[in-house]
Amino acid sequence: MNAVEYCLLHGLKVSGPEHPALLSAGETLSYGALAARVGQFASGLREARVAPGDRVGMLMLDTPDLVALHLGAMAAGAIAVAMSSRASPDELAQILAIVRPAVLVIDAEFVDTAKAAIAASSPQTRLLHRDSELAAWKSRPAAQLVPVPRRPDDPAFWVMTSGTTGMPKAVEHHHRNVGICGLYYEEVLGCTNQDRLFATSRFHFAYAIGNMFAALRMGAGNVLLERWATEKSVAETVERFAPTVLLSVPAVYHRLLEAGLPQRPSFRALRYFVSAGERLPPQIWNAWEAASAHPILDGLGCSELVYMVIGNTPTLRKPGSSGHVMPGVELRIVADDGAVIAEPDTAGRLEVRMSSVCEGYRSASDLGQPPERPAERFKSGGWFATGDEYVCDADGFYHHRGRTGDILRVSGLWVSPSEIEDALAGAASVAESAAVLGENDIGLAEIVLYVVPAPGADGADAVASARERLSQALPRYKQPRRFEAIADLPRTATGKVQRHKLRERLRHGH
Repeated sequence: MNAVEYCLLHGLKVSGPEHPALLSAGETLSYGALAARVGQFASGLREARVAPGDRVGMLMLDTPDLVALHLGAMAAGAIAVAMSSRASPDELAQILAIVRPAVLVIDAEFVDTAKAAIAASSPQTRLLHRDSELAAWKSRPAAQLVPVPRRPDDPAFWVMTSGTTGMPKAVEHHHRNVGICGLYYEEVLGCTNQDRLFATSRFHFAYAIGNMFAALRMGAGNVLLERWATEKSVAETVERFAPTVLLSVPAVYHRLLEAGLPQRPSFRALRYFVSAGERLPPQIWNAWEAASAHPILDGLGCSELVYMVIGNTPTLRKPGSSGHVMPGVELRIVADDGAVIAEPDTAGRLEVRMSSVCEGYRSASDLGQPPERPAERFKSGGWFATGDEYVCDADGFYHHRGRTGDILRVSGLWVSPSEIEDALAGAASVAESAAVLGENDIGLAEIVLYVVPAPGADGADAVASARERLSQALPRYKQPRRFEAIADLPRTATGKVQRHKLRERLRHGH
């Protein structure tokens, strides 16, 4: 099989060559035009001496050319690797040291960053330019797209991720990993080829890549945002292309709320709003539904799994929860000793079994070897440990309690950061918060809460409001001993709070 045949060519059969496949401010491509461009790019890569199994790096804006090149690399039997357009030369050098691509295709604005990174860590990589080499490939006569046959366990794409630790790694996915791409969209959201999906996350994230595979498999439209999401760009895109499903992250939904966008007719016309990447705080959930008359359907996915694992649905949802198990997914919560936890409301580590589990991780030294499969993540029987702490309540809703390393232990008792943060829902003067573990003056562990003031409030207001609310809502041992006001919480590009940076602030006395 080849994933391109499974997704793009299937979507072409479903919707026909004239149906819109990719819609963006700069260009819209029908399914027929997209298939032709993917064929041109696959042919161009072969002429550039890119062989099956080589990596094709992409440092580009989110245009139809980026999607077509990602598919073209896979169609040619190579491994597609999209990279962050915000990477610094040093960060890109770290990424290239792992990927070591045969070619790196760039937009013009990334020339200096790319040259510096290639010189530092991947001198064998050839630089190709979108406005020269790719433009020349597009000018050639279109030929029929015939993807190179690949085995299901051949690598198809890598997802670069640094998560909340700051260190890059490559997550390897094979052609078989596209097999369940449409399940969530079709069985949970009821999507068809008449839908238009709009993911605000950048294309180098698994969230957006999985959305692309699903849209193509269904023959639906996929709306692209060329640059990083802002309130203005998301609003303009929604107005222009009238998507039916918006997929974003809590931080973006928060900004859209502050800008008053959910009340607009164009937003109210959407059928569904989906959130992933980080747990959606109940205050954002409730405020959005009150403003738009639509809920945000929060869920859990990750780079290693690509698709939604747990999700709230249009008929089964609970504010603050990640939802129920999704189609094609098996879940279990295990204790530290590996025993499966069956009792409701008992915290443990989440493990997942599904057909899209990645093959493993790639580092700078293991090309030519099987990908790394750390025992603490890849369990026997095909189970994968996500690194998340969860509880499942009596109604079958799963509740995120933080990353495994973020759970707080004070005076021998375990405390979930989310329990503290959720207790501030509706607190005056507090926009956001994040709890981490610090130490007091004599070295004992204490909970430190960082609070972001709401618009119109200052740091003292936010701290006073948070302190008062938590003193009433939580038992003494769960209450933070120290409060710090902060302008914004540090986040990854996907919107996840980087608690390790907050802990670093504490170590440096901030």
